[in-house]
Amino acid sequence: MYLRRTLFNLAKKYNVLYFNCTQQQSLKSYYVDKTHIPSLIIIRAPRYSSDSPLKCWNCNFIYKSDLFCTKCKVLQEPPENLTYFDVMGISKSYDVTFTEIQKKYKALQKQLHPDKFSNKSEKEKQLSETLSSLVNEAYSTLINPLKRGLYMLKLNGVTISEETDNVHAEFLMEIMEKNEEIEDAGSDEEKIKKLMQENETVLNTLTMKIANAFKQNDIKKAEVLLIQMKYYDSINGKLKKLKYDLGIVE
Repeated sequence: MYLRRTLFNLAKKYNVLYFNCTQQQSLKSYYVDKTHIPSLIIIRAPRYSSDSPLKCWNCNFIYKSDLFCTKCKVLQEPPENLTYFDVMGISKSYDVTFTEIQKKYKALQKQLHPDKFSNKSEKEKQLSETLSSLVNEAYSTLINPLKRGLYMLKLNGVTISEETDNVHAEFLMEIMEKNEEIEDAGSDEEKIKKLMQENETVLNTLTMKIANAFKQNDIKKAEVLLIQMKYYDSINGKLKKLKYDLGIVE
């Protein structure tokens, strides 16, 4: 400890940087002149982190990860690590509201409308198309409770396969019974409406549970609940199609 502190103080005194590298359980010391640091030993910060500001391609003004330059207001290329939450300008949370997303979406679409770029440069036209597509993608994902949850799992490095077997036999039996109830309902309007209400209640309950799981950073629990939601979302799709085919109007 004393040797390490002494070396550090010497490095500081003679204007050099001191590095500790552990290799095969042995300590090696290196020093380099501050004015000459090989690029290979510099730890790369994320391209769009707060420590590595970008410059606007149009006016060369430094900005962070905004879609527009803060000075000349010209559209910028979307950062590589931009999430859908960043695109919509909302906090990274499962517990978002329909109204909030709708409001952000309308504002962004207004800013990116093609008419605003009809007299702009070719690059800006292309960027407006790219960003408009990105906004649509972000909106359709975040507005849907299931898609939003699956996307948040993906951000946490978890992907649910289409044919997952991570489901209890008891739960599968429950889903089979629900599907049988749909078949038995036939063209009975009242039964179909009742099944839809019941299914909607289950989906709303799952949505609240998933929101709570993400709040607690319990990714495993969120994954299990989202798998269940996938099944109930499928049932919801069947009921909606049946309702449409039978011409049932609320």
